[in-house]
This record gives sequence, C-alpha cells and structure tokens, in this order.
Amino acid sequence: MSKKQSTMPKTFDNIFDEISDFKRLRRCFYKASKSKFYRYSIIQFNHSLEENILKISEELKNETYEFGNYRCFYVHEPKKRLIESACFRDRVVHHSIHQTLEPIFDNQFSTYSYACRTGRGHHRAALLMKKWISDHPEKYFLKCDIKKFFPSIDRDILFKIISKTIIDERLLRCLKKLIANAPNHGIPIGNLTSQLFANIYLNELDQFVKRKLKVKKYIRYMDDFIMLADSQNEAQILREKIEVFITESLNLTLSPQKVQIAKCRDGVSFLGFFIRPNEMRLRGAFFRRMKKKLKKARIQALLSDSKTTESPKRHRGELHPYLMTINSYLGHVKFCTNSATLKREILKVNLGLFKESVI
Repeated sequence: MSKKQSTMPKTFDNIFDEISDFKRLRRCFYKASKSKFYRYSIIQFNHSLEENILKISEELKNETYEFGNYRCFYVHEPKKRLIESACFRDRVVHHSIHQTLEPIFDNQFSTYSYACRTGRGHHRAALLMKKWISDHPEKYFLKCDIKKFFPSIDRDILFKIISKTIIDERLLRCLKKLIANAPNHGIPIGNLTSQLFANIYLNELDQFVKRKLKVKKYIRYMDDFIMLADSQNEAQILREKIEVFITESLNLTLSPQKVQIAKCRDGVSFLGFFIRPNEMRLRGAFFRRMKKKLKKARIQALLSDSKTTESPKRHRGELHPYLMTINSYLGHVKFCTNSATLKREILKVNLGLFKESVI
C-alpha cells in the first residue's frame, strides 16, 4: 500500500490565500509594470495604487473578481501572429498566480524542457543540441512542430491536467474563469500564465517521450521539439507514435511541413541556428531579420534623440534602447562559429552618438 502511495502525484491545497495576499499583489504590480511605467493604463492604476490593490485582493478573496477584456493585435516577425493582451489589472493577478503555480509545476517538468523556465532558454537548448550532433553525427534526428499550438490547446484537457496537481477548489474556480475568459480558442499568446500553461500541457508529451518511448536525447522548446534516433526507420516510428499520442491525448496535430527526418551530419535548423557537427551559424532568415531590426532601431533612436536636446527619460542604469538591441544580438551571436564576423556586422554604427557602453 505504501508503495502505491509513493507513486501518487503530489497535490496542493489551501494555496489560494497567497495569491490574493495584499503584499504579494503589490509586489506583482511592480513586476507587471517593469519598464512600462510610461503607459497610460499603468499611470492610471498607480495613481490609486493602494486602493486598486486592496480592491483586487478583496474581490479575489470573495471570488467576485472578473477578468476583463483583451486587446487584440497582430505582430509580423518572424511570422504573422495574433497577440491577445489582457488589461493591466488582470496582468497583476496573472503574476500572482504565476508565482504560486510556477514552482509547483516546474518540479514536474522534464530536464529537457527549455522554454520559459528559469536558468534555461533557447541558447542552452541549442548548445546541448550542438553537443549531441557533434558526438553522434551518424545518428538521425526527428524534428517536429505543433500546428497552431496556442490556439489549438484544448481548455478542458488543460484544466484536467492542472486539476491532477491543484486541488484547492477556490484556486481551480479562479483558473477556470481565467482560462475561459480568453477570446477565440486555446490560450492567448500574450499572457504570462499562458507560457506556464503551455509547458504544463506539453509536459504530457515530454513524459510520454521520456518514459514510454524511452528516448534519451530529446529537447523541447515550447512547441518545437527534436530527438535523436539510431536510424531513419526508428525516427519514422517515433513520429507515428508521437502523432497518435498528441492527437488522442492532447487534441493537437503536427505541422506536416515542419516535420523533418535527416542525418545529424547534414545539419539541423533549430531555434534560429543552423547546427552541424563542427559549426553553429545563424539561419539566413534570422540574420536578415536581425539586420532589419537593427536598422529600424537605429532610425528610431536617431529620430527620438533629434527631437530633444535631452536624453530620453530612462530609469537609472537603463541603457539606450538601441544599445539594448545591440547587446541582445551580441549575446545571441557569441555562440556562433563565425561570431567575430557577426559582431562586426552588428557594430556597424557610429557609437559616438551614445554615451553608454556596449558589452
């Protein structure tokens, strides 16, 4: 009997009070407004901060809190995506919910899940894939992508997965309202909680691949995942089994045009890099997009600075926006085999215009 109990998943109850705690919500206000204090909705909220936080806290405790409407818009880089952004008041609550749920579920996640997790990220995922390909150039890889992942997430299945771990009835009712409030289908890309929900959802796939299929070398970054196999036939069998699992258990489908099976020595495109056994380069599309963004950011910086004799208002220690863009790309390309050439391309700018330094 004790052995069976030890295999039961750990559950969590009586944790809703920490989400509705006044001090927690006030701290979450500052997290939600970080680098966005200039926005009207935040200025307006901050004007009566204590009163607004107290109201949210009381409504959560009384279970009368209602999530508001979303602002919907499209972004076009790298491809057209519908972004659904919650109102600022809701984003404060999202942060509080995330702070409670994230450590609980993160302990359940696979070691090889790299998206939206502290201490991980796409650079670590790409570098691990580089090591695997370098060590096993004779193997094959299977690379897959979920078709329209965020809009395709089944809300009922998501809630059932969460309910296996969270048994606090008040929190479950709050989460059900949060999930159901989003417009359209699935979960919105723009929410902080959506990143966590997405990892919770695809953790089912991670556990299937690692525990049932016994795949040793497997990496997932959100809905992109890749694994190594000993042969092309083995990779094809893995694909078929995964396709059946995500269809029957998660109500998802693979993107047929993005499923790829090939030899590791031929190279693989993964997370903005093209990786071969002895090299790691930027993908051509990423390089062109990078140059376009740098040019756009420089023009915006010059136009902004030309309108005033004073520097744009920024918080202490905050770099000029253009230099922040430069530093971001410098941090990205340092992992490439041809990093010196890429750095020179990025630094084709008259840095004398700026007082701050570049890393």
